[in-house]
Amino acid sequence: MPLIRLTEWPPAGAAMASFVHTDALLAGWKDKLDAARLSRLPSLRYIGLRSTSTDGIDLEYTRRCGIKVSPIYGYGDTGTVEFVVEQLLQHARSGEGKPGELAGRRLGLIGHGAVARGVGRVAVALGMDVVFHTPTRRPTRDGEPRWLPLREVLRSADVLSFHSPAYQHVVTLEDLRLVPSATPVVITTLGLPMAESDFAAWQSTREGRTVMDLCAAHATADATLRIPGVELRNLYAARTVESVKRAERQLIENLLAALN
Repeated sequence: MPLIRLTEWPPAGAAMASFVHTDALLAGWKDKLDAARLSRLPSLRYIGLRSTSTDGIDLEYTRRCGIKVSPIYGYGDTGTVEFVVEQLLQHARSGEGKPGELAGRRLGLIGHGAVARGVGRVAVALGMDVVFHTPTRRPTRDGEPRWLPLREVLRSADVLSFHSPAYQHVVTLEDLRLVPSATPVVITTLGLPMAESDFAAWQSTREGRTVMDLCAAHATADATLRIPGVELRNLYAARTVESVKRAERQLIENLLAALN
């Protein structure tokens, strides 16, 4: 089958003839595939995503037109877990001449998907008290991370890490003001988990650091990222040598499954 690498939409010149007959499309998490774009591909039957988030796709349009959408899952979980744990350890060791330990401190997790659960397992093994919040209360067993109401997690955690769904604002400025001023925060969500204006107003008035990767900083203004205490790591937490290989393998496997 002919392969077209799209650097513009629609392509110019001779590639246009093949473009309109495209029946399978591979895309990334930054690609915007709205109805206006997808309608230019009347033969399209499959979209393979090199990402977990489907936020950039008009799913109502794809359902209506019978276009199968296949994200990939779990490929970057290990890298993200390791990134978050690295930030926790750096925080504990960064005391001015008085490095400390994580054991005995409380880690608060906002969200409890696969990555948050992975972080929680490591933190428990390190002796931390781990609590989490999800919109629906979840039962837990002794020795496991415990569900708590949002406000209690925010006000009681010694360290906070956000693991909420992509581009969803799960806390407000009122919620953020419950976080003790010096509490460090780690954000690896896709997009900020709060309105940017709320984040800016909150971070501008507190002492603690907020560490984020490039996923969390996506579409965030430079002025916001320059607020004192914001520490942007110039990397995607999920992107490691191993995760890239897993992602590419899943992408191709999904495509081959759709063709068979």
